[in-house]
Amino acid sequence: MYRIAQPVLRLLLWRLNRAVDALPRPVDSPRAQAPGPDPDHVLLFGSGPVVGYGVLSHDLALPGQLARQLSAATGRGTDVDVAADTTIVIERALPALRELELWRYDAIVLCIGANNSLLFTPTAAWRRSMEQLLEHLDETVPTSTGIYVVAVPPLSSVNVSAGAMGRLAGAHADRLNAETRRLVARYPQVTFVPFSPLVKADFTRYRSASTYQQWASVIAAPLIRQLNASDPDREPERPDESSRLRALEASGIAGSGSEERFARIAVLANQLFGADQTLISFVDRDQLFVKASARPELVYSPVIPRAGSFADWAIRRSSVFVVEDALADPRFAQFESVTNAEVRLRFYAAYPIQSSFGERIGVVSVLAREPRTWTDSETSLLRDLALMVQRELD
Repeated sequence: MYRIAQPVLRLLLWRLNRAVDALPRPVDSPRAQAPGPDPDHVLLFGSGPVVGYGVLSHDLALPGQLARQLSAATGRGTDVDVAADTTIVIERALPALRELELWRYDAIVLCIGANNSLLFTPTAAWRRSMEQLLEHLDETVPTSTGIYVVAVPPLSSVNVSAGAMGRLAGAHADRLNAETRRLVARYPQVTFVPFSPLVKADFTRYRSASTYQQWASVIAAPLIRQLNASDPDREPERPDESSRLRALEASGIAGSGSEERFARIAVLANQLFGADQTLISFVDRDQLFVKASARPELVYSPVIPRAGSFADWAIRRSSVFVVEDALADPRFAQFESVTNAEVRLRFYAAYPIQSSFGERIGVVSVLAREPRTWTDSETSLLRDLALMVQRELD
């Protein structure tokens, strides 16, 4: 029956694509933001709900609605990037994802399969492609990143003209979702997100901001649990030291010589922050190794004792660590780097460098001899620089 119906479904898909091409869709930059400190970075990838049909701005569509709901729940900012393709199918998803810098994201949300349900992609072919995609993500994305596969939505919930053939495609979507759910169960890092058929589109205008607000609430719930669980205030003060040291050893970076690729990042950071010094350091059991410095002439030794260092404190946090005035902070006022007349360190900010498996093995740190106020936008910038270092380690 499905083989007989497939040509009709292909025609339906072609007609639907032509119809939606005439609909309003976002014309602004493919991203949305909700303000707040230390923003979480989220990628929305795929078709269907990701595209934003019915509104002219990503801020009103799923990205903006999701960003605001996440920020309201976490108390932090949220940046959502959009990689939308109206014609994407599972067979082309992996090559498309390989083109993206997935290491940048705290959460990756995949909405794939609406076109495959209409094309009646065989379940065996779907299984192979989805398995390859999940294997790639499992191997390349840091373990701290949550991966969310949103179920293929019932066509009746996302399109106003599904009809009888749409119901047939919806039945096939159920089969694809069942295969995806079984595959996802193998990967602790991946979550299957059901897309409730009760979340209907606003048919009076195809889709509206209220529609996307409802859809965002479905997707946001599991992300909120993950992002709140990674809140540094909820973590133990010290990470698992044994696994951290194993990850550092596996990287082969500690104790290695200076490299131009890291030095360029340090110099860039120093220019961006107007700092006296920027260091890229890796923290071993008892020492920290300075891998790169914006001003090498100010580094008195490439190896520094870990005890009594700011990096020893910074490595315990999964987010930014800032000391705006070390002399006024009783935790650090007696540090040698603060009291030493040659160094006179007063300001310190650092963001952790993670291994490919999520262990914190080093820090990018910004230093100054005068107290200064740190801003949320500077936190976001420092995080991006730490991610640049992480990418060089891969």
